[in-house]
Amino acid sequence: MRLRASFLTAFVVCSTWVLGVGCSRHEDKADRGSELPDVSSSSPMVALTPTEYNHTIRDLLGMPDDGEDWPSPESVGSTAYAAWPWVFPEESGISGFDGIADGQVPSAVLLEQQQAAAAHFSAYALSAPSFLTCSGWSSLSRADKRACGWESVERFAQRAWRRPITEEERERLQIFWALNISDGTPEEAIQLTLTGILQSPAFLYRLEMGRTEDQRGDAIPLTDFEMASRLSYFLWDSMPDAELLALAGSGELRSRAQVQAAARRMLQDDKARMAVVRFHEQWLGTTDIHKASPARSAYGPTYFGITASPKLDTSDDFEWPYILLRVRKSMQLETQLFVERTLFDGAGTFSALMTDNHGYMSSDTQPLYGDDARVLSGPRESWTGVETSGFDLDNVFTLTLYPTEFPAKQRAGVLTQPAMLSLYAHPVHPSPVLRGKFIVERMACQPSGLPPPSAEGAAPPDVLDADSTNRMRTEVATSPPACAGCHETLNAPGFGLENFDSMGGWRSRDNGERVDASGQLRLSGGEQLEFDGPVDLAQQLAQSTQVRDCYVRHWASTATGVALGADEAGLAPLQAAFQSDDAVLELLVSIAGSDLFRYRRAGGAQ
Repeated sequence: MRLRASFLTAFVVCSTWVLGVGCSRHEDKADRGSELPDVSSSSPMVALTPTEYNHTIRDLLGMPDDGEDWPSPESVGSTAYAAWPWVFPEESGISGFDGIADGQVPSAVLLEQQQAAAAHFSAYALSAPSFLTCSGWSSLSRADKRACGWESVERFAQRAWRRPITEEERERLQIFWALNISDGTPEEAIQLTLTGILQSPAFLYRLEMGRTEDQRGDAIPLTDFEMASRLSYFLWDSMPDAELLALAGSGELRSRAQVQAAARRMLQDDKARMAVVRFHEQWLGTTDIHKASPARSAYGPTYFGITASPKLDTSDDFEWPYILLRVRKSMQLETQLFVERTLFDGAGTFSALMTDNHGYMSSDTQPLYGDDARVLSGPRESWTGVETSGFDLDNVFTLTLYPTEFPAKQRAGVLTQPAMLSLYAHPVHPSPVLRGKFIVERMACQPSGLPPPSAEGAAPPDVLDADSTNRMRTEVATSPPACAGCHETLNAPGFGLENFDSMGGWRSRDNGERVDASGQLRLSGGEQLEFDGPVDLAQQLAQSTQVRDCYVRHWASTATGVALGADEAGLAPLQAAFQSDDAVLELLVSIAGSDLFRYRRAGGAQ
């Protein structure tokens, strides 16, 4: 198959986008008050994240959730890659979150991967349930294949671009299709044409011009199809479904009430559960759970009954890595299940997310929780798969997770999840600084500044034979004047978690001394928290005005793709409502109906 490189490049670069076609001009009069909408300070162009790209491909082709279940490609050529998902370079991210324009940096590597992915997935078109508009493809004549192929390509383009295409786009697409089919078979033409569509800006980006004719001050309302896309990538991490596109086509995604009604319906879908869990994994940082590296010498004998050091004959060199494969995966699943069940099946509040002492554990993580963790009746959750977790050790295994009640004096919400605790720790000893930095920066949105160049060398040695408690060593290391200013804030919340070791296991003593997990934290907004232990700390953070405002800000930033500042006017009503009612799913509905979400700023990125 010959690739018309110059024409493909021109097609990709010139592929444009316009206002939604066929939309009603109706708009709720309640949305057209005298006050101008509170829009964000900028409206940059946001690209699909790697997760959004893969989910969109899956839904665009109508394929299963598991790449192992995908049918073999029936189009031109074969592939040496796993069917799905495609592995792209990670985004730089903002505060741990992808999907925010300021953290998306294009690169030559990314462009190469986008081209390779487009060619790879286009080969599955004829195997996909959602591509062909006709049946019996293999028995059709060439003329019938040409007609069916064009109809299928045209429909695919509209679904890929998440809106109707313009006449200009249709003409350009027809020219591209005609050139491709004149040089090869219908199968080759389909694959090459889809490869171009999947590299077009209208597919790779969430392009938003808005209804410029309805501009109010600096605010431009999004079109119905733009709103459908913004909603679907906010709540589903994927493209709009047929019902959402139908609402857009009939002009029913304009008023606040219409958008919020659509959001409520979408939150009932399992895709919303996955998207909400992924947000919290990014918030907690547990997407990097494979980076947690507790030392065998410190935890192998204590928790798992293996020797502190590998045998001289090397026969058990992989024993600890394989234990960690299972433990880290269990930790990840436990956090995912806790977030999902708390928000969708439980109390559903931010308070519960921060303080509930129920969750899940497996036989692999049970040693971390101790004998006081009580397994409850109820359905078990099983996971089977291949996990590498940073090692070149592919291992197929099964985990069974049990609903569990943890001691109320030890565990409280996400802050005491082993996945989070082990990630912000050193191999031998926990790190009050890393844990405190997470709480201050990620939970309270309070910048902590950069450490001096000498900070790493001044850290206390992470060794087994330490001569004092971890807290004492940290206090001494961070006491110099160059460090004390920042660490007065950072250390305190980290000390509140000192009852947990580097694997998230509970401890009441450290180096023979009683653990001191008390502290005081003064937040930049003026709040003063005084706590004694992790549960007390979690309960106070759950009620903190600054922490709740920060949580809302994270959600609004990921929803809009804009790194929102603390002084964004549109945040205030959302934050005020969340202070009095901290139901998380209602927060998402409120964000969907907000001016920040439904309008863009005139002029785009600023």
